Amino acid sequence: MTTTTAVDVAAVCDLAADVIIGNGYCRTFTYDTSQASAGTALEFCRVGIDGAVNIALQGTPRYVDLTAERTVRTAIEARITAPSLAAWCSYRGNSKTQAVRLLRDTAADLRERSRP
Repeated sequence: MTTTTAVDVAAVCDLAADVIIGNGYCRTFTYDTSQASAGTALEFCRVGIDGAVNIALQGTPRYVDLTAERTVRTAIEARITAPSLAAWCSYRGNSKTQAVRLLRDTAADLRERSRP
């Protein structure tokens, strides 16, 4: 997927939120390595925001297309005060609910700003 417009990035953010809702949330890693070690397919493991974005973009939580992933991550990071998205994910209190909200709010903001 090419993420060249704000609407494209918003769509990825919404898909990533859906991934977290479906798979579960992993605060400290891109994906839950314990689940993967136990045999769960990577695309079904609990994921952090980066992992969810990667699944939305390419079907795996692993980093494959760094350009597209960075474009989406930059849009998300514009909405947080933490030094990085990884830091934000690991902050106490930033649960699945907050991660989904961050992704949905980012998507809504991008769509709002792209309206003529």
